[in-house]
Amino acid sequence: MNISQFHRNFLYNEIYIEIINYVIVMLTLQNFTSLNNKVLSKVNPLILGKHPENTIFSFNYQNVSHINKFIKASRQNFFGTEHILIDIGSGNSPYYPIFSDIVREYIAIDTADSLPKSEARPIRQIVGFAEELPLQNSFADIVLCNQVLEHVNDPIKAVSEMYRILKPGSLCIGSVPHISPVHLEPYDFRRYTDLGLESLLKDAGFIDIKIEGNGGVYSAAALMIAMDWMLTSRKEGKPQGFSASRALLLSPIVGLMNVAGLILDMMLGNKNRTPANLCWTATKPLN
Repeated sequence: MNISQFHRNFLYNEIYIEIINYVIVMLTLQNFTSLNNKVLSKVNPLILGKHPENTIFSFNYQNVSHINKFIKASRQNFFGTEHILIDIGSGNSPYYPIFSDIVREYIAIDTADSLPKSEARPIRQIVGFAEELPLQNSFADIVLCNQVLEHVNDPIKAVSEMYRILKPGSLCIGSVPHISPVHLEPYDFRRYTDLGLESLLKDAGFIDIKIEGNGGVYSAAALMIAMDWMLTSRKEGKPQGFSASRALLLSPIVGLMNVAGLILDMMLGNKNRTPANLCWTATKPLN
């Protein structure tokens, strides 16, 4: 080993040791100090961003940034201000601002415990399930369905319902995970490939199906590691937990991992086999 190799190896070891020390300090700080929730609620959005405008320091940056960009691009297909949009499995309707200027009515459909108790925006809330949408045939101009199909009991029925409520010629926009840790248990049932997703949409009657993955194996690995750090261990009969303080404390390392994943995918090539996330658009035919 020559001198330059020795120095390089020494530097790598020092960096590795510093990263490990940082992780230990941050985890210790989390375990032995209690970060005030009010402080976290103010500081976290500044560093991690506010969903769906997550920064690269966010544990789910790889997925959410892709979904956000894809939806913004899809929104460019619409003109006018009289559209009816149905957001299935809406939660807090984080994508409402993207469509607010083109919709006459924005309808959020989700379970009662998932919808906000006080919604100040002009969003009509309906309690319901993706497999039985309480809407008439050919009602909507746009259907939005993000990160939902992996959680429903019957995805075939759910996609058929999206098709049913869309007007002919209208667009369905959505996303599903290809790779992800188990989450939101006990309602996490499946993952999708682009081939399986295309088949599901085609069987429901959709045409002009376009599916886009969000990166390669290194970005997916960064997402998996970061999510695993933030989620609690699975315990029978207990829901998923999430550590907001850990998300903040580990954000510098998460940011480095996300950057490394993007660079490695770019340098070493993306084989289109391991995207963490898949986004799609699909059209209901005119006849």
